[in-house]
Amino acid sequence: MRRLSLIMALLFGCSESSVDDNALNHDATGLDQTTQTPNQDAGFSDVSSEDADSPLKLDSMVTDSTIGDSALVPVADSAVLPDSSVPDRAHTIWTGPQITFTKPPGADPTTPEAQDVITDSVVLTRGDGNILYNIAQEMSVTQSTSPAGTLWALGTSEEIDTLEFEPLKAAANDRMQDLPGRDMVLYLVDDNVYIDVRFMSWRSGRGNGGGFSYERSTASAE
Repeated sequence: MRRLSLIMALLFGCSESSVDDNALNHDATGLDQTTQTPNQDAGFSDVSSEDADSPLKLDSMVTDSTIGDSALVPVADSAVLPDSSVPDRAHTIWTGPQITFTKPPGADPTTPEAQDVITDSVVLTRGDGNILYNIAQEMSVTQSTSPAGTLWALGTSEEIDTLEFEPLKAAANDRMQDLPGRDMVLYLVDDNVYIDVRFMSWRSGRGNGGGFSYERSTASAE
């Protein structure tokens, strides 16, 4: 009987041990699973981190590409584009028939007979002495600039590329009395027109009536 009880005790003892071992194993397994969960979360965190980095890298690439493209734009070319507001300044040389204009000595410069009307903005005349002036733009002579709106050069329009244009008195080297028989080119600044002029006569001195004459070209026939 005691032997039977001993056997029973041994049997039940083994079962409890197995149960305890199984429980321990089960707990350990559960613990492993529990400890794996943070690892899995960390894995997801890593993936999220990589995914988060990817757009940044893509944005960086796009930004670099954009900068690179803009760097290829020839900005300097835009600085040399023609300005449509600037008018065509190609000059005109009058080669029409020659006319002779004469201002009689003593003629009133405000009267038509004493005025050579070249254009609306250039009307040349002279007083009792002194040089010519442009009565369409000034009331009297200014030695350094008259006739206003004009420049002059010794020579002919065939030499136009080599001529240096100045106000009349400077172009004549301050010796208007030496002009008869010499060729000059008259430049109308506002009209961008060049006219060949040859002085025929020049009465010098104040109080001598201010007579003069010249031949000049006219507008070319169209």
